[in-house]
Amino acid sequence: MLYEKLKPAIDKILAFHIKNAPGVIMGVYMVDYAYELMDSLYPDRDSYTLNALSETRVCLIDSIQVMTGCTVGNKYLRLDALDIGRYALILYNRDTGSGYRVYMDINKIDKDKYPQLYAFFNKSRDYKSASRKKLSEETISEFYRAERSVLSYQKVKVNLSAKDDIVAAAICVSCGESFLVSSDTLVDKPMCSYCGRLALGRFVPFTVTEQ
Repeated sequence: MLYEKLKPAIDKILAFHIKNAPGVIMGVYMVDYAYELMDSLYPDRDSYTLNALSETRVCLIDSIQVMTGCTVGNKYLRLDALDIGRYALILYNRDTGSGYRVYMDINKIDKDKYPQLYAFFNKSRDYKSASRKKLSEETISEFYRAERSVLSYQKVKVNLSAKDDIVAAAICVSCGESFLVSSDTLVDKPMCSYCGRLALGRFVPFTVTEQ
């Protein structure tokens, strides 16, 4: 079993993630598997620049960030390339694009042997039968029994530029703050998207209540 090997990483990521989420623990196994596959291409992990791509924006990204150092902030972790909600990740060489995709393979999950794990990915958990906490505990227990047997992988070539283009900045004529310019920003009277939405009476994610 891999549990003893991965327990330090699991504990570290659960502390980072705050709650005991099944997806985080699965993510630890997925990242570890992808790293092992990358080692078959590049035995020296210091010989290349690692990048990561996540196909979901939920728990998996925390496992990636803590275990690899590829984060949203340093832009070594991409979330926007394939935002379709599949529970999958890719680790790859930033310069060559060569890497491996590891994903949760629902076709490998025996729904009789691992009913809660299957329901977790089939979005069919019965919250009337037990609490969310209890169902999560059962899901985690089943995954610990299954481990890598429910994971699959593919060798891939990532078709993304190594670095994003540098985006120009402007000063918003309304709020006076610096913001990144988009293609539809007016050059003569630049306005950030927040102020632009306010001006048009559109939804904004927050409103200032005190200055």
